[in-house]
Amino acid sequence: MKALLKYQIWMWIMLSVGICSCDRMNDLHDEYLQRGEKTYLSKIDSIEILPGNQRAKIRFTNMDPKAKSIAVFWRSRTDSLIFSLPEQHVGKELEIDLLDLPEDYLTFEVVSRSADGMSKSLIKELSTRIYGAQYQTSLNSRVVKSATYNKSTFLLNVNWGGALDNAVNVEISYQGIDDKERREVLPIEDLSMLYLNLFKDGLQYRTAYVPVENSLDTFYSNPVDLAYSNEKIISGLNFNGLNQYLRITNHNDFNILEGESLSISFWAKTSVGTAVQRLINKRYSAGDTDNGHTGYGIALLGGAPNSFKAYPNWNYKAGASGGGATDIIPTATYKPDEWFHVTVVFEVGNFTLYLNGVQIGKNSFNIAKSTVSSSDVYVGTWLSAPTAALQGFFKGEMADLRFWKKALTVNDIAIDMKTDVQANTLGLVAAYDLSKVQTIGSNLVIPDIKGKHPAVVYGHIKP
Repeated sequence: MKALLKYQIWMWIMLSVGICSCDRMNDLHDEYLQRGEKTYLSKIDSIEILPGNQRAKIRFTNMDPKAKSIAVFWRSRTDSLIFSLPEQHVGKELEIDLLDLPEDYLTFEVVSRSADGMSKSLIKELSTRIYGAQYQTSLNSRVVKSATYNKSTFLLNVNWGGALDNAVNVEISYQGIDDKERREVLPIEDLSMLYLNLFKDGLQYRTAYVPVENSLDTFYSNPVDLAYSNEKIISGLNFNGLNQYLRITNHNDFNILEGESLSISFWAKTSVGTAVQRLINKRYSAGDTDNGHTGYGIALLGGAPNSFKAYPNWNYKAGASGGGATDIIPTATYKPDEWFHVTVVFEVGNFTLYLNGVQIGKNSFNIAKSTVSSSDVYVGTWLSAPTAALQGFFKGEMADLRFWKKALTVNDIAIDMKTDVQANTLGLVAAYDLSKVQTIGSNLVIPDIKGKHPAVVYGHIKP
């Protein structure tokens, strides 16, 4: 009897526990039925992020037709954007533009969502650097080793320094003669040649950078002036060796006053190598009663083929003691039918002759007293006395005649050989582009760049 009672009690206990367990299971089912089944959308396919200038673009392909929007979160989900997917978007490449982003390293969370927002895809994280003003200010312009511009062909030649990381091109800008700004793009190369159409001035350049291969934007260094020298194109005036020459009226700018220096430079070319030819002369050998036989000259000699002579004369008053002609007759010679550059520098104590920028002769010169002549400056001939006939006509071509009231250095001469001068060039007192002959009244004239001492052309026919 006692055993039966124990069995009945045990059965009641087990039945009670089973009833309670069923109640709790029903609670779980009820919660499931109320909440619904949690399903995931397909993960977004083929997704990438493209960074830019305070912006980015997410490019992706969605393969789940149940997805109706894309949610993008960044900055610890404090910023977000919801992108509605268009109809029939499945399998198509789409893009999401993210604008007004801070310049920083950012991580973006991308999730696709169903229409009711209950179903979502797994999160896809995309990290990138967003660029902006700080990055742009860190960019350097590419170094220009040298640049020359040819005014005749309008060609700019640039020798660049080494290429910079992520630099993709160089943009050249300038002002045209029509006052319109022009821009040209050059690839990253060691040497560049560019035709500057209608070039006037304002030549600048900036370097373009793409920080990463898939960058949305190109960034530029700040524009800087592109310094260049004018490529030397030698073009001058032909002399026939018979009756053609230039004459510049006497002026103290062409005399050597006490304590002064004077430099003369020019280009010349001739096929004649065995005749005396006068290049520059401001000197009488007779008839100058005021100054004696002072003055200077530069000539090509006939005795030694293709040789030079440069000389000042410094005796004061005809027949007076105290000086005479002093010559430089160097052993160096010029090459026939080729342009050569001549510079003579008269300074206190000596005078020096240069051929193509190289010193080829030097002599002492008593310049403590003035070397003044009342003679005009003759180019391509010599007038030995006020009433004498011209002699020693030059046969060939001369270009870029310049007079300086300073002693040109070797470096000055090197610059003079390859660049044009301006009216305000330091120390310049007169300069002539001998290719520019003008008609003024009844005369042919080559103007002085400074507008002071025009050179009259003789023996040439007016155009």
